Amino acid sequence: MGLWTIGAFARASRLSPKALRLYDDLGLLPPAHVDPSTGYRFYDPSQLERARLVAWLRRLGMPLARIWHVCELDA
Repeated sequence: MGLWTIGAFARASRLSPKALRLYDDLGLLPPAHVDPSTGYRFYDPSQLERARLVAWLRRLGMPLARIWHVCELDA
């Protein structure tokens, strides 16, 4: 399966493209590939689990810095 555009990934993860850009900037959910000429972000479908975790924790009101620490924990 190939990489998804930010729009397709946003729909699948139920996150907005704006949120995905913020999470990339913070290192929470970096894209699998960024086009060097356009800066367009592409995501791998395998990143959906982490994206859904981030979205769920945000809905619970967890701060982004704490989410970063949770995501870095070993399974």
